[in-house]
Amino acid sequence: MQSGSDVSVCPFFGKCDGIVLIDRAAGTRDFLRNGDRTNTTLCDVILGARPERLICGFIGKTDKRKLRAAGIDVRLGSCSCSVDELIESFETLPEA
Repeated sequence: MQSGSDVSVCPFFGKCDGIVLIDRAAGTRDFLRNGDRTNTTLCDVILGARPERLICGFIGKTDKRKLRAAGIDVRLGSCSCSVDELIESFETLPEA
C-alpha cells in the first residue's frame, strides 16, 4: 500500500493499490498501480513488471500458482515491518 511517502505491505492481495518495484542495483523504486483493485489485475501488473521476487501480506492459492509458474519467488511478509526490513530478510521469510 502506498500512503503518501510511506509504503507498506497490504494484507489483502487483490485490494491493494499497487506494487512497488524496487531495483536495488539501480537504486530505483517505481510504483505500479492496480487500477481495478482485483486479483487478476494485480497479477497482470506483477507479471508485466517481471520481478524475480515478491513479498506480500497474503496471496491466494490460484494467484500464487500463477506467479510461481512465471518463475517468481513469492514470500509472505509482516504488514508491521518496513519494506526495507522485509527486503533485507527476504531469504528468511516464509514461502507463500
